[in-house]
Amino acid sequence: MTAKHLIPRLLAGRDRLSRLEKEEILDNVLRASAPRRSRWWLAALPAFALAALVLVLALPRSGGRGSEFTARGGGKPVATFAATCNPCTPGGTLLFDTHGTTGFRYFAAFAKRADGTVLWYFPAESGASVDLVSQPTHGVLDRGIVIGPEHAPGTYRVYAVFSNEPLTRQQIRERFESGTLRIVEQELIVK
Repeated sequence: MTAKHLIPRLLAGRDRLSRLEKEEILDNVLRASAPRRSRWWLAALPAFALAALVLVLALPRSGGRGSEFTARGGGKPVATFAATCNPCTPGGTLLFDTHGTTGFRYFAAFAKRADGTVLWYFPAESGASVDLVSQPTHGVLDRGIVIGPEHAPGTYRVYAVFSNEPLTRQQIRERFESGTLRIVEQELIVK
């Protein structure tokens, strides 16, 4: 028994192990029985580094110099539009939203009634298709079409024509049948 253990025993009035002695014994037993940590990974560290270096050097390089700056995804032009009106009744306004369109500069639109009648929206009779570059960035064209008496109640097929050159109505008619235009269709119901 050491002097540091004698004082707690005398103060307690008993000749038994004090709480401090029991805790000290427990700490010694736990320390002695704890598994030793293996440091095998320190010895293997150079082997891991060498394997990583070989892997990086052995991988084939794609795209050549500067490939980390290569565009990802599809690079093809995208043509999209939505024709909406609220309400879709005579006197309402038909709006065209081309948000999401990429790779095309010009836009034209017309509708076909069930009886085959064509209703032109863009371009005007003597004009060319709408230049999308001059339109607001949110995609909704800055002009709408008032639904007039020519829009009898019924279902219409709306055709959006996308191109990289301004087209007149006659040019659109000629190219429509040949299939050389990018055309997107949507159904519109007028009540």
